[in-house]
Amino acid sequence: MKKDRLSYSALSNFAKSPNHLLAYWQDVFEPTTAMLFGKMVHCMILEPEVFANEYSIYEGTRRGKVWEEFKGINETKNIVTTKEYNHALKIFNKAKDNPIFKDLLMRTTETEKHIDWDCDGVKYHGYVDMIGDNFIADIKTTTDGGEKFARDLKYNNYKMQGAMYLEAFKDKDYYIIAVEKGNPYNVQVYKLGTELLTQGYNTYRYFNKKYIEWNGEPESYSNEIITVGGGTFQEAGEHKEFQL
Repeated sequence: MKKDRLSYSALSNFAKSPNHLLAYWQDVFEPTTAMLFGKMVHCMILEPEVFANEYSIYEGTRRGKVWEEFKGINETKNIVTTKEYNHALKIFNKAKDNPIFKDLLMRTTETEKHIDWDCDGVKYHGYVDMIGDNFIADIKTTTDGGEKFARDLKYNNYKMQGAMYLEAFKDKDYYIIAVEKGNPYNVQVYKLGTELLTQGYNTYRYFNKKYIEWNGEPESYSNEIITVGGGTFQEAGEHKEFQL
């Protein structure tokens, strides 16, 4: 059954297949360790003033009487280990020392902003990490924020995410801040250009149209064999050719 409101994550799943979207809706969301860590890094960087109210640091083994008492006292908070906190702190310190990122932070007027918009009758919602007078930006934790990340921007769905969010914010630039979660914790700021955003916008509108046309029933991939590539294949050693 279709829903009347989508998100970037929902449309990304629908782009794989309707079955992926149905599974996304049906699954009980359990955030992974990586997601929880990324959320802590976001809070530390973007909302340091509320970090102490959201997180408690626990030193010790997560079992026994002391652990149970600590959980009871901090039942409304996210509990992290000293190791996890120190790890996030290294990322935070490196991020705040990056001059370009520091400038964006100083120009940021809102953080973790919930937004709503409409596309041809389909309602969407999402969260933007940073909003300034002439830009919006998202922080992405990654293992490699350099050339690999830049190449991946051409192929992953981040450009679609940017195009979707810019539906709610006209005439703004879209930045992605790649923050490495491992030593040396490099930070690289990327601005998505017109060409990439146009590709993302076209992809977004294409799958939005497909969603409107979809009847809400389960639908997998094609039931036919799909031929990938063309030409001939020469088997090594025997020099036999196979027409593909």
